[in-house]
Amino acid sequence: MRVALLALTGALLASACMSSLPQETADKALVFLTRDGCVNTPLMRANLDEALRSLNLPADYVVIDLDTVPRTDHRVAYPTPTLLYQDRDVFGMPEPAPASDPAT
Repeated sequence: MRVALLALTGALLASACMSSLPQETADKALVFLTRDGCVNTPLMRANLDEALRSLNLPADYVVIDLDTVPRTDHRVAYPTPTLLYQDRDVFGMPEPAPASDPAT
């Protein structure tokens, strides 16, 4: 499974980063979503870092702890870990329905 994740992540990132975006925009467009205590985060981050290294891309992606963002942020509905590129899941998961705001 690790090899498949690494290969898929590498292939998706390679095709995504070869777009017409400037490199600095592409770097900021890569977002790793997690939550405190997510047991799959360490392995997913290690595989992501390895994929980026193998593609000679910088590993300076944004890490967001979903427990620290407002509940109205559309990303809180994603499971963790999730890797987004240009606000889309790199593995093709559709964007989850927005979280409802319990205050309204």
